[in-house]
Amino acid sequence: MSSGQQLTRQIDYRRRALDKANLGGHLTLSALPRTKEVVVADSGVPVKVSLQLDEDVQRRVVLTGRVQTTLMLACQLCLQPTEETMDVGVAGIVVASDEAAAAVPREWEPILTDGDMLDVHALIDDELLLALPMTVQCDRPECRAAYDTEQQAPEETPAEKKPNPFAALKSLKSDDDASR
Repeated sequence: MSSGQQLTRQIDYRRRALDKANLGGHLTLSALPRTKEVVVADSGVPVKVSLQLDEDVQRRVVLTGRVQTTLMLACQLCLQPTEETMDVGVAGIVVASDEAAAAVPREWEPILTDGDMLDVHALIDDELLLALPMTVQCDRPECRAAYDTEQQAPEETPAEKKPNPFAALKSLKSDDDASR
């Protein structure tokens, strides 16, 4: 499939793995409803997808690839739209049950499906959401300055000598000891 075509929504992942399939194409943001909810505007940049399916020596379906796009996210300081370039690596073993997912080696991510079909659009939606940055900040000078100020460690001020609130108790104890 050429990279200029719309990406198929569902695939028979076992059959495609036997064929050592390469899937490439693009999606619009409207095909990814959960990702669309977190963006503040459509950047107009298509989501480019390149996936490879294969079988490992244990006959598990291995899916690898990349997802690339630009998302318009809200700067967390000024709330203005800012471009965030996404280049997400995808690497996992496709499984059809929670039990099979638990058996996936730690170095791989389990990709859970319903039956024999893999929802490619939902997979891409998941991968983009998981790769979103924790904080989004634009490059505007005022936001950069505010961010830099927040990130600086507070300067240590010399501790002022404050009166000990228990000093009066100490004198009472001294008086009590003297009367004994």
